[in-house]
Amino acid sequence: MNWSNVRLILNREIRDQLRDRRTLFMIAVLPMLLYPLLGMSFFQISQFMREHPTDVLILGAEELDALADLPPLVEGDQFSSALFDGPRMAALLRLTILAKTSETDPVVAERRIEEARREVREGNYHVLVRFPPGFGVQLKQLHLALVRQTEADTSQAEVESWEPPQPMIFFSSASEKSQVAHARVARVLDRWREAIGQKNLMASRIPASAAKPFNFKMLDVADEEHRDAAIWSKVLPFVLLIWAMTGAFYPAIDLCAGEKERGTLETLLSSPAERSEIVWGKLLTVMIFSMATAVLNLMSMGLTGMFVMRQLKGLDGLNAAVNLNAPALSAVVWLLVALVPVSALFSALCLALAAFARS
Repeated sequence: MNWSNVRLILNREIRDQLRDRRTLFMIAVLPMLLYPLLGMSFFQISQFMREHPTDVLILGAEELDALADLPPLVEGDQFSSALFDGPRMAALLRLTILAKTSETDPVVAERRIEEARREVREGNYHVLVRFPPGFGVQLKQLHLALVRQTEADTSQAEVESWEPPQPMIFFSSASEKSQVAHARVARVLDRWREAIGQKNLMASRIPASAAKPFNFKMLDVADEEHRDAAIWSKVLPFVLLIWAMTGAFYPAIDLCAGEKERGTLETLLSSPAERSEIVWGKLLTVMIFSMATAVLNLMSMGLTGMFVMRQLKGLDGLNAAVNLNAPALSAVVWLLVALVPVSALFSALCLALAAFARS
C-alpha cells in the first residue's frame, strides 16, 4: 500500500468536506450555538424561577386568630418576616387572604375546596393554603394542655389525644411557577411548625434540644480533586461518545452516498490508487472530522459551563455545581488519547454502513 496515495486521497476528501455546508455546520457552527443557547436558557429559567413573585391564597385564615400566644404565621398581608432569611425572600410571596366565611356545613366546605382547586388549576393562584375549621382552637388547646401538664393538671394520655385537623396545601405540578411557589410556602410552613414546636417544648419545661438530642456530623473523606473527577467522569465520556459518533455520521454518508450521486466515485475508482488506499483515505478523513466535532463540542461546553457557573454563583442549591473545578490537564490528555480509538470505531462503522447507501 502506497501511503502517498493515501495522503493524496485524504487531502482530496478533506477539501471536499470543507466545501460541504452541512458538514461544517455540524462540526463548527452547531457547537458554538448549541451550548451557549442551552446555558443562556438555563440561566434565564433559573433567574425566572427564583426572582419572580408568586401568588398564594390563604383560606381559613380566621383559624390563626386563636393562636395569639404562639409564633405568628401571617403579619398584615404577608407571611411573618421571622420565617424568612431576608426581606427579599418575603417579597416573593404575595398573599391573598379571603374574608371569614363559615365552613361548618360540609357541603359549603367541599364547595370551597373545589373552588380552591380550580383557582390553582387555572393559574389564578400558584398555591393555596387551607386551614380547616377548628384548627386554631385545637392547636391552642394542645398548647394549653402542655402548660397544664407541667402543673399536674393534665395527664400524658390527655395531651397525646389532641390531634388538630391537618392544613392542606394545593399546588399544580404541571406549572413551573406553582412548583416554585409550593417549595417557598412549604419552607415557610415548616419553619412556622418548628417555631410552634419549640414553644410547646418551652411550655412543657422541656429544652428545645430534647426534640433533637444530637446531630450527625457528615465528613466527606474524598479529596476535592477526586470529587471533581467523579463528576467529570460521568459527563465527559458521554459527550465524547455522542459527538464522536455524530461527527462521523455526516462525512461518512457524503463520502460514500454523496460521491455516488455526484458521479465522482467512479473517477476515484479508475485512478491508480488501490481499493485499500481509497478506504484508508476515506476512513482517516471521517476520523479527523469525528475527532474535531468531539473536541469542539467539549470546548464549547466547557467555556459555556464556566460562564454559567460564574453567573449563578451564590444562588441557593447550586453551591456544589458552582464550586466544581475544571478537569485536570492530565484528564484532558487521556480524554484526547481515548478519543482516537473511539473515533476510529465509529468512523469505521459509519463508513461501512454508508457504503450501502444509494442516496
